[in-house]
Amino acid sequence: MVGSEVDQKYIGTFAKTTAGLNVTLSAGLYKLLGLSTLLSRKLLRARKQRKLDPTRTTKSLDLYRHIIWMAREGLTILQNEIQPEMANYVGSKYASLNELRVLAAKLNASFLHIFVLFDHTYQTRTAMVPQVPKMTNGINGTAHPNGSLGINGVGAINSSYAYITPTLDAFSKAQECARELLPGSHPLRLSVKLEYSAFLYDCTKDYENARQVAQRAVDEAVASMDAMPDDEEAFEDYMELVGSLGVLAKRGEPSPRPSPRMNDYIDEVANGHVI
Repeated sequence: MVGSEVDQKYIGTFAKTTAGLNVTLSAGLYKLLGLSTLLSRKLLRARKQRKLDPTRTTKSLDLYRHIIWMAREGLTILQNEIQPEMANYVGSKYASLNELRVLAAKLNASFLHIFVLFDHTYQTRTAMVPQVPKMTNGINGTAHPNGSLGINGVGAINSSYAYITPTLDAFSKAQECARELLPGSHPLRLSVKLEYSAFLYDCTKDYENARQVAQRAVDEAVASMDAMPDDEEAFEDYMELVGSLGVLAKRGEPSPRPSPRMNDYIDEVANGHVI
């Protein structure tokens, strides 16, 4: 999810390395780095506020609204300041930016994932929910067919499942981008798979597909070990992500209980099982 250690490492690296290439792109990445750092703290704090009365304003509801607001701001930065600039650097000449392309596609899906988790679960719908600019994919900057967060061209968010379809679409694009540009053992590609598996399990309740996504990611990572960079830190990230994917690949269906799906997912994040 947004704020994961792996994502923040790459955001910080590219914010620094793109400064000489494109000032706007670099500045946008620095903004995202700061926002994701603060947002990760909010997500962890949300885990501690599990008991909630959704019929009145509480500190928990205020926290969830703040998380939604921050996710909106992050998505706006990504789609207005980063993706349009990335569209200027396509082709083999700019292969050094392949990791950034995957990261941008993954962050797009991650911000939408937050809307799914937080926007309607506790009746926190507010005017802060954005009419977001046209979504672009992480490969060539082409416009999303719907042009908005809505379903079938409808921009207004009007049901508790309104974010599911665009989020699935965003994860599909992130997977495609990662598969095309990075080896199976790359930490960013594994991070995409990890969050996608968690999203399928916790938000769409597609348990079998969630397990298959995780297991396939592990198999691909092991098969492409030869492509691992000679970098101790990247190898540590690889081992941690493969371990987390292995856990998700073996998860059974949850027992019926009253806890909202968001609390289950945040527990996984806090315990290091989901990034």
